Amino acid sequence: MDTPQPLYSAESVRELDRQTIAALEIPSIQLMKRAARAAFTHLRARWADIGRIQVFCGGGNNGGDGYVIAALAAQKKIPVTVFACSDPELLKGDAREAHAYAVREGVQVLTSLTELDSADGNTLIVDALLGTGFSGELRQDVAHAIERIRKSPGPVFSVDIPSGLSADSGGADLAVQADMTVTFIGRKLGLYCGRGPALCGEVIFADLGAPAPVYQAVEPLAQRFEHSSLKRLPERAADSYKNMFGHILVVGGDSGFGGAALMAAQSSARSGAGLISLATRPEHLTAALTRCPEVMAHPVISGQELEPLLEGPDVIAVGPGLGRSPWSEQLLARAGRAQVPLVVDADALNILAAGRVLAGVKRDDWVLTPHVGEAARLLGCDTAEVLADPRAAAVAVQQKFSGVVILKGAGTLIAHEGGVDLINSGNPGMASGGMGDLLTGIVAALIGQHLPLVDAARLAVWLHGEAGNRAAEDGQRGLLATDLLPWIRRLVD
Repeated sequence: MDTPQPLYSAESVRELDRQTIAALEIPSIQLMKRAARAAFTHLRARWADIGRIQVFCGGGNNGGDGYVIAALAAQKKIPVTVFACSDPELLKGDAREAHAYAVREGVQVLTSLTELDSADGNTLIVDALLGTGFSGELRQDVAHAIERIRKSPGPVFSVDIPSGLSADSGGADLAVQADMTVTFIGRKLGLYCGRGPALCGEVIFADLGAPAPVYQAVEPLAQRFEHSSLKRLPERAADSYKNMFGHILVVGGDSGFGGAALMAAQSSARSGAGLISLATRPEHLTAALTRCPEVMAHPVISGQELEPLLEGPDVIAVGPGLGRSPWSEQLLARAGRAQVPLVVDADALNILAAGRVLAGVKRDDWVLTPHVGEAARLLGCDTAEVLADPRAAAVAVQQKFSGVVILKGAGTLIAHEGGVDLINSGNPGMASGGMGDLLTGIVAALIGQHLPLVDAARLAVWLHGEAGNRAAEDGQRGLLATDLLPWIRRLVD
């Protein structure tokens, strides 16, 4: 099993830079030139036949990278022009030296957008405006440059990070939309969560020869897990039987929402759970038996009727289609007192946020699976605050409720007592009803098969997203949650 990838803050990457320069005993300009050469190599590999290049340079070291890239392009006889968003006369340090290098190589440097030729589809834009140090509001001239880049019909290549994107949080208002981003020394958290996955395009990492001991001295913000770094389910013995693989009880499906609870039950079944029970409104019983006769469906009209069903399961998944009625609150209150692991989703989270049921309860044995809006309600804040810093939001929910928190998104964050994990899996076609219900069922099934809660959460997020990717091979639009079920079964082994 491979180790996860550490994800760093902007300040931590600056420290990695300092330690790398010291460890390699090289001038900082040499590290800048290494970065630019790495970027130029990947640029050429992706767009070997590009006609010309326009480089947008800021006033810091990110702009310095851009000037060196322009010089390298000129050496290869590629037509290249630089737009300097900051007055070259005011550049300092390595950025000033990089500018001089570009000028010596004959690169034309313009200081006005009106002087810059219009880009066409054969013009590659290199974005070197803002680096990892960006925060706050964009200067007006930088905003105009970013808008110009966004209107370009040709490809866009970002150096280290798309300008306007927060390296720490993935937050962004106006930002460059890149086709490829090459990032240096340390992977920045913001490339992989929040708006990052939508703005970065393909992300390439270049360590620039930083020695391994450098990374041991700097604490990451999170760990990024890929398929090869996830703990998987063990192979089943030849004499296995159903009770070895968990009895899952799904609680939900208020009037009009029966499908959500049934999909959670089905995804538990397809994820390998040995037994699945469903507690739902009586009117949904026939549909449940018709759709999936393997699920043991029970009609319940009150929390009292749920009580006997709580004695058998190994894991309870509560929330899919639960609604927010008195019936819903009764069922959550009873389920929340059960002495088995819980997976809490959807309206169970909204009821929890309201504070009338399970008020003040903290559990080490539950997994909460909010999307951004549900996380905001759990924290009593605006959705915009969660979007501005999803990692901080995931940590805050975990600290408030304990257990494991899965904050769903393009970069899904998993907060737990040991830290924060991130998994990029899935596609925009999964932005449709019922997808979260499937994830709830998968998490519950993996816990029922004896994976620790954190490992179950990580694997479930990957399985869910990868099943979505496989199901979307024929197209993302029109993708239904139930389209994922056959793929979940194939991938779980």
